[in-house]
Amino acid sequence: MIDIHTHLHPPRLFAAIRRWFATNSSWDIAAQPQEPHEVAAVLRDAGVERFVFCSYAHRPQMARELNAWLVQTGRTLGGHGVPLATIHPDDPAYLNDLRTALDEGCAGLKLHEDVQHIACDDERLDPVYSELASRSRFMLVHVGPIPWVYKKREGLARVERVLARHPNLTIVVAHFGLPDTLDYFELMSTYRHLYLDTTMVFAPSSPMHANVAAVDAIERHADRVLYGTDFPNIPHDYLAEKRGLESLGLPASTLRAVLHDNAERLLNEAET
Repeated sequence: MIDIHTHLHPPRLFAAIRRWFATNSSWDIAAQPQEPHEVAAVLRDAGVERFVFCSYAHRPQMARELNAWLVQTGRTLGGHGVPLATIHPDDPAYLNDLRTALDEGCAGLKLHEDVQHIACDDERLDPVYSELASRSRFMLVHVGPIPWVYKKREGLARVERVLARHPNLTIVVAHFGLPDTLDYFELMSTYRHLYLDTTMVFAPSSPMHANVAAVDAIERHADRVLYGTDFPNIPHDYLAEKRGLESLGLPASTLRAVLHDNAERLLNEAET
């Protein structure tokens, strides 16, 4: 397996994130590991060949230092963990911050609209998207305020505007594009670099579990769906997402594409 969506953060930031969840949600994630090698050990024991991890600059003046930590952490994990960069468009040199992070080994960019208070169609990000596309790197984007608020089609419209301006940009929409999953699948017919990840949608005990009638759509777009989990910030065991996917009755070739092959292709493209 290759997990396209996990989280690692510097200790102080990770502690603050855990405090936020403890105060603002009912998710019980206190027992999940935080230290990078402990997180990697859980994933390795579960059969994860490689995992993509990210953090996010939730305010200006922190992206550069955070990227340096992400890159160094990837190196200490010996290639088992692959970092994504973060930026903040209120920083004066945010494009240079991205370029440096990509040069040093980041496979792409993570954008979290809700946490970072950034809309993905903000025109200041156009040079960022051009840079990613020119290097065959991808953006993993958490669209909107899910799972706390579900606003139908608002996030979808922003993603579509980005793709209209940057049709060669590879975008991975997190959490299976909820609540607009089927609309994203329709959009794939127009934009061949649009992907969805499965994060927290198919684990039966997940607070984001959704009974999306998407099996036929997954089979039609078997090369556009990626396995993701949000580990370690999940209130269920790691393999629940995989078991949920296996329960869908997908063909073996489709399941392998979702769990491994599609992510391998994106990572290989990012390394060329």
